[in-house]
Amino acid sequence: MVIDFQHHYVPEALARKKGLYSDKVAVATEGGVPRMTLHAKLYDAEAQLRDMDEAGVDVSVVSCHLGWDGNLEDCRVINDSYAELERQYDGRFVGLAHAPVLEGEKALDELDRAIRERGLHGVTITSQVGGLFLDAPELDRFYERVARLGVPIFVHPALVPKGYESIQGYDLPRIIGREIDLTIATIRLIAGGVLDRHPEIDFVIGHFGGGIAAFKDRLVAMAHRFGTLKHSFEEYFDRLYFDLSGFEGGLTAFGCGLLGIRPDRLVFATDYPQNFTGVSTQGGKGNQAIREYIEAVRNLELEEQVKEDILGGTAARLLKLDA
Repeated sequence: MVIDFQHHYVPEALARKKGLYSDKVAVATEGGVPRMTLHAKLYDAEAQLRDMDEAGVDVSVVSCHLGWDGNLEDCRVINDSYAELERQYDGRFVGLAHAPVLEGEKALDELDRAIRERGLHGVTITSQVGGLFLDAPELDRFYERVARLGVPIFVHPALVPKGYESIQGYDLPRIIGREIDLTIATIRLIAGGVLDRHPEIDFVIGHFGGGIAAFKDRLVAMAHRFGTLKHSFEEYFDRLYFDLSGFEGGLTAFGCGLLGIRPDRLVFATDYPQNFTGVSTQGGKGNQAIREYIEAVRNLELEEQVKEDILGGTAARLLKLDA
């Protein structure tokens, strides 16, 4: 079974309500900075299913651009829409719950409703939440709630990362700023003690953690400088999961990830329909390229079970899909 851990679906009615619907390729901005690319496939579950079938993807784990900084009402719409997707399409879609997690008990209660009542399988946030890094004390109540729910947290890059003045212009906040922010988020989860305070939580970091494997050796050698670690950096790092998205199936990124991340901590992902479709990359490699990416995993010189776990087994266990 192939599970795509990073796949995006936006409820059309919510996009129209927010004035963010476009059936043509369009870019929404925030403060003049590009925030997200809009297009017809984001809202079309039937078209997405056809692409999944052509690409060889059995299940897609859906998250929503409008939910990561949406208000409580918008997040409820997304969560209900995702529950309906799960029901209507008989398991082809698996929903992640969204909530404005810094907005008090009602927001956290929405996670309970989405998971326990509506049947969603995980929670998603971005690498910054309301401008806060993931080790901020303000997020501890959120982590405590997720730990009680027993579901994973998928960390998507912040749509417009804050605090990187040197990379403004040229659409650099989206092109490289998101990857820098994911890398920093990964490090701060470790250095900031989040994994010590909440050891029950499984984090899945998007985009190979922003490509963190490329300089993991330096982190391992110098993490003592954090002054906070109770265990080795590598021990903490090996408790995190990372998805294979963000580089449009690029084998350089994939190879680098395999050098620094244990295979049992990798889950297949595409970032569809933003990647591979040509709406936000120049290539537009198409569904055949997703199929080739899947084959690249199957051709690895690893045990067959390890490869099947990367493609779907590990994600299924994290999301409790066998239940």
